[in-house]
Amino acid sequence: MAPISSTPLTTLKAAQRQLLLKPLDAAVFLAPWPTATPVTPGSMTDATGNLLPLPAAYQSVGLIDKKSGVSFARAVTAAPIEAYGEMQPVRDDITSDVTSLEFEPQQISLLNLALTTNTNLSSVQANSANGEVGFWQPATPQINYYSAVVIGKDGTDANPTYIFKIMPKVAVTKWGGEQWTPTNLMSEKLTLTAFKDDALGYAVAHGFGGIGWQKLLSTTGFKYTATGITITPMTVTHGTTSVSPLVVTDQFGGVVPIANCGFTPAGGSGLTVNAAGYVIATAGATLGAATISVVYTPAGGSPLAPVNANITVN
Repeated sequence: MAPISSTPLTTLKAAQRQLLLKPLDAAVFLAPWPTATPVTPGSMTDATGNLLPLPAAYQSVGLIDKKSGVSFARAVTAAPIEAYGEMQPVRDDITSDVTSLEFEPQQISLLNLALTTNTNLSSVQANSANGEVGFWQPATPQINYYSAVVIGKDGTDANPTYIFKIMPKVAVTKWGGEQWTPTNLMSEKLTLTAFKDDALGYAVAHGFGGIGWQKLLSTTGFKYTATGITITPMTVTHGTTSVSPLVVTDQFGGVVPIANCGFTPAGGSGLTVNAAGYVIATAGATLGAATISVVYTPAGGSPLAPVNANITVN
């Protein structure tokens, strides 16, 4: 009996460490609601992957407590329907889906004081004689709405991957309280709840961008339009297989999956390319310069025009 072929688990799980993201820095921006919110694809970064300015009304809360960072919580409530004799629910409906944002601003500013005291401070003015500022915290319940944009960054400033969370309508719904000690800042943890903005039709939007993201795009599974590819030249010794596979990159500099590439060796050159992208040169391969035609088909897209890869056989 012929042995049963198997595929290693390490291949099946498609591990890609470059897709592990870790926000190393983050900023929270707030504006009075309703304020124009950047929500359309491509609206947060320009064609080169650099951040675009936010609408003028957005202000940063500044430095944020490092230990607690920026937290996003999602509370989902469901209403399962059970049937007599059945061990699992026969129907389940989501009846509530609430997202909240939590962070601890560390800077004392008009924006942060307005958040921590739930007070509208837009008309408060400092005493011109001594510079003192004073205001009254509301004695009656009130809710102040804001538009929020949160930007996280992984990687370096030269090669960043940005993570975006956009909440067009939020309000502070929980205050952590202040604790005055000689070893801690005078700061207060805040929880903001996201609400659906009726004009925009959503409560939370997500996004990714930046130069680093552009280079990852081809491996994420998202559909995109590839406008061109580049192949790294290679040298291979006749009678052997290349020590590394052909490297094909898209217009963003991202390495595209070899599985999405079709290779046509130059006629009579004695060159072939296997499924992993390794170039195989027969013992009788023509020495010197040769070319291999490469056609890349992006996921969910149409094949690009063939591009030649330069191969040197020695």
